[in-house]
Amino acid sequence: MRRYLILCMLAGLLQLEAGSGYHKWVGIFARECAIRDQKIVSDLQYGGLLAKIRPWVAKHYYVSDLKYGEGRWVAVLSTGDAIFGMRMVSDDRWADFRDKLRKLMRHGVYLIDLEYGMGRWVGVFSEDLRYKSQDYRTATDIDRLDYLFQEGWEAHEKATEIAFGESRWVVIFAKGTGYRNQRYERADSFDDAIEIIEDQWSRGKDLIEMEYALGKWVMLFSMHTGYANQRYSSRNRLEDFINQARLLRKKGYYIVDLADGW
Repeated sequence: MRRYLILCMLAGLLQLEAGSGYHKWVGIFARECAIRDQKIVSDLQYGGLLAKIRPWVAKHYYVSDLKYGEGRWVAVLSTGDAIFGMRMVSDDRWADFRDKLRKLMRHGVYLIDLEYGMGRWVGVFSEDLRYKSQDYRTATDIDRLDYLFQEGWEAHEKATEIAFGESRWVVIFAKGTGYRNQRYERADSFDDAIEIIEDQWSRGKDLIEMEYALGKWVMLFSMHTGYANQRYSSRNRLEDFINQARLLRKKGYYIVDLADGW
């Protein structure tokens, strides 16, 4: 009887840990994509993360996704995706980072990923993205995101990235992505977000971006992404997520977006 009670308590704890009310790392994986290998590195400090990234960049990996969560910087490094060079640019204030962003975009150096953490904006850029142009739009109110997306789509641009920092949402748009039929969604809980994701998958759309801020999960879907056979995996602890990503990698699944939230 005592053993039975202990087992029941353990089962309850496991169920509680996996509940939507706990912090989680979420990976969106695709089995059919151009990525051929991935590594995940993390560090408490941005400078420490850069030191861990450099040896992999020397081996022709690039940062395909960058995330700050639970006091840690996390970088997903990929290879085989026709990205041969990259640079990381950062600044403490959006106004200053924005000036660098504009300058790089004007010179055809386009943004791969954007993240805010520890009072720092960080952008990953490359000259190898085959876009025709790139631009950004911002909003301080989440209800304005619908208008930002509509404005970009009416300008014949497609969204490629969503980030939040300094009390503002930043959406990156580009021309020449090949994306079609984009859709933006948001949810109040992770469980609701998963229902939306599975519904959009059933309609033939891929999830290309997922972000969490201010108690909301925001998601961006598209067709003609180059992905297929998507799935998601979430873990409460980063170490457990990295182990799960390693197991999925052995089955041919690679991370196409990384998110964290509650």
